[in-house]
Amino acid sequence: MSNVSKLINTIQNLGYRVSLKRDKIKLKFIGNGVPPKEALTILNEIKGNKSLVTEYLKNISWMDDIFRNAANEISKAFTVNAIHYAQKMFPKTYEKGITAENKINSLWDEGQDIKAFYEAVREWQDIQLKFIELLNAKKLDTVIDDVYNSPNGKPGPSQGLGKEVV
Repeated sequence: MSNVSKLINTIQNLGYRVSLKRDKIKLKFIGNGVPPKEALTILNEIKGNKSLVTEYLKNISWMDDIFRNAANEISKAFTVNAIHYAQKMFPKTYEKGITAENKINSLWDEGQDIKAFYEAVREWQDIQLKFIELLNAKKLDTVIDDVYNSPNGKPGPSQGLGKEVV
């Protein structure tokens, strides 16, 4: 399927919109001017591999839905600086997040294994929610971008004495 992915990416880069309606592949030139001559070769390859291209586009559509649903769940709990905080304070967890993202990208490019893609997106979603949870943890003193953020209003050990409110 990676060859199909390359075909789709190439034709899109040449100014075409690719979509699927039922089992019909729709290709529409939306670029400026006239379609480039090299597009004809790619269009013929797409037509010659119709069943593979159709399967790929269906899979990508399902994968898109899976990813959008996960992103919507993350956005409900989203907290600014969660990823930045995790990167600085929990680098191993942050690296797991990067690995999960790379896996998602690889599976997306292949456009084949929807179950593996779903599992990778779930793992990524769990890690993203963990970042948010870590940042929002109660009784957590943090300094992010030089802004003191203490839940109890008292300076932490690295902030100096400050003034405590009685």
